[in-house]
Amino acid sequence: MTIRVILDIPASPATREAVLACLKEALPTTRAYAGCEALELLVNQDDLGNVVVYEQWTSRAHYDAYRAFRAESGFSAAFRALFAEPPIVRVLDTEHVYP
Repeated sequence: MTIRVILDIPASPATREAVLACLKEALPTTRAYAGCEALELLVNQDDLGNVVVYEQWTSRAHYDAYRAFRAESGFSAAFRALFAEPPIVRVLDTEHVYP
């Protein structure tokens, strides 16, 4: 079952550009990873320090394999070092689609 993931990143004004640069470099690998169906990098219009990554995955198993890949590569720890608070990760199932 397709899942959606929202990664809500609290970037400070001091780290925002570094966070965006890191994501712009890393996200092409994410998009190419098996099971990644869609990927968007978003910035909140009302809070420029709020960076969001929207992901769509074929299944939770695909997403979990990707997360393990990022953890094993050391990327996750290095990325988290860019901000004081950890990002919020929401893994979502579709309850209903309205035409």
